[in-house]
Amino acid sequence: MVSTQPPGFGPVFDATRQHFLRWTPPLWGPLGAATTEISAPRPGERVLDVCCGAGSSALTAAVKVGPAGAVDGIDLSTELLDHARTVAAQEGLTSARFIEADVCQYAAYRTADEPYDVVQSVFGVFFLQPDMNGAVSRLLGLLRPGGRFAATVWAEGSIDEVGGAIFDAVRELRPNLPTSSPVSESAKSLNTEEKLRAWLGVLGLTDVEVTKIPLRVPLPAEEAWSFVLGTGLHALVIDLDEGERERVHTRYLEFLVARGITEVRADALVGLGRRA
Repeated sequence: MVSTQPPGFGPVFDATRQHFLRWTPPLWGPLGAATTEISAPRPGERVLDVCCGAGSSALTAAVKVGPAGAVDGIDLSTELLDHARTVAAQEGLTSARFIEADVCQYAAYRTADEPYDVVQSVFGVFFLQPDMNGAVSRLLGLLRPGGRFAATVWAEGSIDEVGGAIFDAVRELRPNLPTSSPVSESAKSLNTEEKLRAWLGVLGLTDVEVTKIPLRVPLPAEEAWSFVLGTGLHALVIDLDEGERERVHTRYLEFLVARGITEVRADALVGLGRRA
């Protein structure tokens, strides 16, 4: 089976571990918790968390379902999954398990007699390439009738200023750096309330609701490089040698100062629907 996730993103997020965890309290944690408040797992329910990363949403779901429930977190990053397992063990969240797997391969071997009550994905659906809709449709097949699907995506304009600064810094070394990718194009296709609502409808979901989560995260100069290394933006610099990376680091900070960027706009949209 062809992987539905870019093969390079497992190593990218493995390499982000230290920085990803640095940005979990102000960024990934609040947005993951907000998603789980909206998907609202109940005691005893079964939850699948797709592209779960270090577990911000999956661990919150495990608290909600309690020991009688079950939460399966799926991701390709060994390092982030190890962290999630450690936190689950420390907090006694016995209902949570974390599985390193390709999403569609996982969906293919799941049996229909163990449906989930909730499938959720926080900033994950646009990584399900090359066929995002096909991959999500397979995931919806794991839901029981009436089960909830929740997808969290970036709102239009989020991360753009910081992303633009690092893109411009890298492009000085790599003039042919593509301006878009299948992942970024998929993200753009979902970045407004109207687009996200329409997409969930196309997938056949009912009772669709979209909630906007506003978030601004301070970006002090001494932490700005860590933000790049702790997000998917890391993919832009992971293959640079030490000298190139230092040059990009310097230019990136100069762009932030010149453009007056002192915070990250991290607004998100959470779309929720039910399987008919």
